[in-house]
Amino acid sequence: MAEDPRELQQIEHVLDALNCGAALIDRAGKLIFANPRLCALMDRKEPDIVGRNMRGLYAQPADREVLEVSLARPDEAGEFEFILPKPDGTRVPVVMSTRPLPPPLDHLHVVTFIDISTQKQAEAGLREDVQLLTQVGDNALEHAMELKGYSEALEKKIRERTEDLRLANLDAIYMLAVASEAKDADTGRHVRRIQWFAEHLAQRVGLSSAEAHDIGYASMLHDIGKIHIPDDILKKPGPLDDNERFVMKQHTLFGERILSKRPFFSRARQIARSHHENWDGSGYPDGLSGEGIPLSARIVHVVDVYDALTQPRVYKKAWSQKEANEFICTAAGKFFEADLCKAFRSLVDEGDIERITRMVEPLDDL
Repeated sequence: MAEDPRELQQIEHVLDALNCGAALIDRAGKLIFANPRLCALMDRKEPDIVGRNMRGLYAQPADREVLEVSLARPDEAGEFEFILPKPDGTRVPVVMSTRPLPPPLDHLHVVTFIDISTQKQAEAGLREDVQLLTQVGDNALEHAMELKGYSEALEKKIRERTEDLRLANLDAIYMLAVASEAKDADTGRHVRRIQWFAEHLAQRVGLSSAEAHDIGYASMLHDIGKIHIPDDILKKPGPLDDNERFVMKQHTLFGERILSKRPFFSRARQIARSHHENWDGSGYPDGLSGEGIPLSARIVHVVDVYDALTQPRVYKKAWSQKEANEFICTAAGKFFEADLCKAFRSLVDEGDIERITRMVEPLDDL
């Protein structure tokens, strides 16, 4: 399969939007693309990086040996702690993640670099604390009390580090979601509406606040697979023909494939693949029905259709809130789960949907 330059440009556009270093590397280790964040981490300009082999950036043999292990497995995803060298010899500690792209770009790897300098400094500080703690005097009671205080401080720092990483992941989700909607004039606002609609609907059907919050964030990546859909189909000002409709439906599979297999993205993968499945089994890509469709995907299906109806598109005018709500209700048991339709109507009747829409609308596109 021949390489489509548009696919490569779309992937580079997504990598540019990430708040971490990111690059495209071929099987030989040559840097094909580097985003601005990676250049900043390495204190180098893009022309100084792109076109060079990764091996040439590392002067120390031990570093090159670690890199060789990763480059020797071009078809495997991996993640490990490593360093980025600066021209002055400074070594920036990072978490380096590599993931091969699907055909026709399977000769390339996406590599991300997350700066963990702050965490490393914290760990060094903790090691110093441990050394000091071992020098505490012979008084067993005082030693025990100080150990207890240290343990509490350590637990606090671990919680803080975990929360920092969680927030970094959530920021990456939002930036990736916005990048996936970059072809839409409603960029940013659309993904925020979907997030809040989904979170409120999840709470209304009895899910905990934490679970509803997670569904809201994961829902923003429901259309990430559209990165792979050509513009002439996405922006067509009329009905799609059978071939175009087939291509459009593939965005559900592309979305699942794009998202990492790490547990953090498991709910987002479910939503990306199954948010076009219908309650009666008439949806796609798998023809799932009823409770065989993941609940998070059923929730996003309702709010995504509502938002699509109430926003103008190149092929239609925006529906009124009343018209869209009536459609959701009449499609209960066919496209949507009846209980979800009932819960969504209560959100509309109580003004929650309108309040969310007003809250999101003033935001500028990112």
